[in-house]
Amino acid sequence: MKKMMLVGETRSGKSSLIKALSDGEYIPRRAMAVEYYGQFINTPGEFLENSRFYHALITSSADCQILALVLDATRKSSLFPPLFVSMFNRKIVGVVTNINASTADVGRAEQFLRSAGAKVVVCVCAESGEGLDSLREMLN
Repeated sequence: MKKMMLVGETRSGKSSLIKALSDGEYIPRRAMAVEYYGQFINTPGEFLENSRFYHALITSSADCQILALVLDATRKSSLFPPLFVSMFNRKIVGVVTNINASTADVGRAEQFLRSAGAKVVVCVCAESGEGLDSLREMLN
């Protein structure tokens, strides 16, 4: 089984995604530091929100095979800079969360993730389980 590191803004759905992929065993809480849970590495949103912490993301990514860029579909903007993934030597997957929300714009979120450098984008809903099978296949 491969390890996946999740990177995204605060409240983008990283912890909810880990809970859904671990069959509800994970208890979500506010990540204040890099958190390891089984095959998942959860990073604080501040690591993306403040570029001075990018070095922590790069260092933490050494422990994973897959880097997931997580973006909430209801966000009107993205903190992922263009070609953000070029500093990582890992398989990259973009993950659009909260796709069932009434204000979700999945196309805009996909465009943000592709601009950041994600070649593969998966749209998921942690609550309904939609799209989680694609991520599970990548992890196995």
